[in-house]
Amino acid sequence: MALEDVGLEPPNEETRAMIFNPSEEMQTVLMTRLAEMTEEELNALDEAITPKVMNVLTKFLPELEMLISRVGEMKQEPKEEMQEPMEEPMEERPMPPEETMGALKDIA
Repeated sequence: MALEDVGLEPPNEETRAMIFNPSEEMQTVLMTRLAEMTEEELNALDEAITPKVMNVLTKFLPELEMLISRVGEMKQEPKEEMQEPMEEPMEERPMPPEETMGALKDIA
């Protein structure tokens, strides 16, 4: 679809370069929206975003790729605060097989 088709003029090179740079503000908006989602909604989103769809989404929203990288880094960092051991260990939820998980499987 050309911009002219929807009544818009194509941006000049300087504006075009700005448009395709990831935005910290948009990344914050996306993270806030994700934080407000329920576990069920996050699971549905994860199932819907396959690796093929992820490639298109990151082209459309480069902030999404930044967000996924940042969340992955946060999960890899050791926790600074040690929690006191609980009297009863928490039951671990079984993880679904990797092939049934979507593109966001590394975030969960």
